[in-house]
Amino acid sequence: MASVVILAVNAAFSARSQGPARRLAELSYLDVVRPQVERSSGEGADVEQIRGAAVRMGRAGVDRRLAQVEAGAASVLQAVEAVHPPASLRTAHSLLVATMAIRARAATTVRGALVRALAAEAPAQPVDALADAGRDMAAADRTYLVFLSSLPRRRGQPAGAMPSSTWLADPTTWDRAGVVALVGALRSSATLAPIHDLAVVVVTTDPAAVGQDGPAAVLPLVKSLRLQIVVADVGNEAERHALVTADLTVPGQPPQSVRDWADLAPGQRQTVTLGGLRPAAGPATLAVQIGPVTGETIMADNGKVIPIVFR
Repeated sequence: MASVVILAVNAAFSARSQGPARRLAELSYLDVVRPQVERSSGEGADVEQIRGAAVRMGRAGVDRRLAQVEAGAASVLQAVEAVHPPASLRTAHSLLVATMAIRARAATTVRGALVRALAAEAPAQPVDALADAGRDMAAADRTYLVFLSSLPRRRGQPAGAMPSSTWLADPTTWDRAGVVALVGALRSSATLAPIHDLAVVVVTTDPAAVGQDGPAAVLPLVKSLRLQIVVADVGNEAERHALVTADLTVPGQPPQSVRDWADLAPGQRQTVTLGGLRPAAGPATLAVQIGPVTGETIMADNGKVIPIVFR
């Protein structure tokens, strides 16, 4: 009888332990795929920047930049496919893989179509391909939303903080009317004048955000904050010693600033690492900036301002 009682107690404890173990496996999975989602968001931002600057960049510049996006999207897909999800997230994982697969396909389509649009081919071909790519990007964004909604929730909140991720901020820019206008502008553009244009693409914090508090990212309170800043030359001129700065403003304290310099070829992206910022508990504002450089006139994408809460 004592043996039976012991076995029953062990079985009860084993059943109870499955819940925490499952939650830990789910959170570990989300920690692995979160950086890949952030990388994918950066590739989507690149596509939008290239689309807006294609007339000025020319065929070689567009091809070079989109080759980087295509390789990056394929790398993200490969990394996500290599992840082994827990049993409870197999369906969600298949949705994430589908999202990255569709985005990789869209990147390849956009690259080929924009390069053809800048060549001497019939305009109908790149128009059709770009419209298809727009539909693919919309489908991928929707699939990612379904992925988010399929994640487990604890007490009404998502079990793990996953960022939003879109490649199609404005669907009208990739519908048929929008791409007809784009292809027409590309095919009628003259030889490019020198264009100086820098951009901040993605900012990643170390430690990473563990949640959201309204618009602010919630970061653990640590002694030193480290940043990975992806910057890009979206013009057609090389830029040397472009200043990259990060300013952390904490209420009631003097502002802190760290900086470094980047050398960029046209179409090149580069990751700049900045560290040494000392956070304090409570709200703060992180402002990241590159340039401007001499001759730069388009500065809307030169910086990002990120509200933060340190806890």
